[in-house]
Amino acid sequence: MARLSFYFLFLLYVFSGPSLSKNYQLSQETNVTFKYFVAGLPLEGEFRVVESKFDINFQYPFKSIFSVKFDLMQSNAGFPLATKAMKKVLDAYRFPSVVFESGSVKFKDESFQIVGLLKIRNVSKPVNLIVTVLENYSSDTETIRFSIRASFNRRQFGADGYYPLVSDAIIIEDVLTINKSQ
Repeated sequence: MARLSFYFLFLLYVFSGPSLSKNYQLSQETNVTFKYFVAGLPLEGEFRVVESKFDINFQYPFKSIFSVKFDLMQSNAGFPLATKAMKKVLDAYRFPSVVFESGSVKFKDESFQIVGLLKIRNVSKPVNLIVTVLENYSSDTETIRFSIRASFNRRQFGADGYYPLVSDAIIIEDVLTINKSQ
């Protein structure tokens, strides 16, 4: 009986001990800036974040997990006519969400290189995301500021409306802040 109690206490300690990772999230009011080109002219829009999870493993960063969900119905392409066209091309009424989920995380050249699946119009494709932390941080940090950069070709997701007038490339570039989850 004493041996059983010892194993139980040991397992309890192992599975409820101090966590190596901490959970963070973006504010639900966060917009993430994207760039696109119409007739070669650069324009900007914003994807609205409705869910996010950043499970950051401070000891083993490659074990970190990231996911973000955007609501296309609350997003914009910079001005009303472009926003209406974006929602039509992305079929936002049938597929109102865009989701990114990390698959692998590597730390290289002072940045995190994240390969994950981006799901648009119910089509998932791999996308590379580069995250550069802009300040020192630790597991005690309440907020973390970072820059993100990613690009993808919208036609890979079946979003080919208005091409070639509207370029294939969509570039996500922004500086964001995540907050420790309560």
